[in-house]
Formats: sequence, structure tokens, C-alpha cells
Amino acid sequence: MPREFRQLTQQAMHFMMKSGPPENPIDKHITSEHITQNLKLDEKAMDHNNDERKRKFWLTIILAIISVVVLAFVVVMFRDEPEILIPILTLMFGGGLGFGGGYGFGKSKRAE
Repeated sequence: MPREFRQLTQQAMHFMMKSGPPENPIDKHITSEHITQNLKLDEKAMDHNNDERKRKFWLTIILAIISVVVLAFVVVMFRDEPEILIPILTLMFGGGLGFGGGYGFGKSKRAE
């Protein structure tokens, strides 16, 4: 690299490093009230997410209990008739596994 070109490059690099990044015009208008308000909104959003998570947990528990009750009811009602009980259990377990697998697959896709 020629000496003149190297000196010109060094001067340009020195000037760019000295000047720093360009200033954002919004930075001049942000006050401490804005930051406080933003922190309060973030806290409110976190509380909302926690409430949502609790509701989903209890809904899952309730659905699991209902599923067990329905399964017990079907088994008690048709315990003497295996030609009816086996297809019903197959349908219930297949549907439950399909629903659970689809839910888990969708949940993993949303997490990405």
C-alpha cells in the first residue's frame, strides 16, 4: 500500500473514531418520567404474563381431572362389554395423544 494512501486511511480512521456514533434526536427529549413510566409498563406486563401462566396451569389441571373422570366413567360403564370398550378407549387415547402432541408441537413452534 502506498505511503500517501496509508496516511490518508489512518487520518480517516482517526476522524471516524474521534467523532463517535451519530446522535439520536429522540435522546434529547427523553426524561426520567419517561423511563419511570416505561418501567411501570414493563412491570404491569410481567404481572399480566404471570396471571396468564397461572390461569393456563389451572386450566390444564382441570382438564386433566375431567379426562380422568370421563375415562373412569367409560371403563365402569362398559367393563362387561369389551367389544365396545376397546374401540372407545382406542379413540380416547388416540385423540388425547393427537391433541397433546399437536399442542406441544404448536407450543414449540411459538417458542422459536
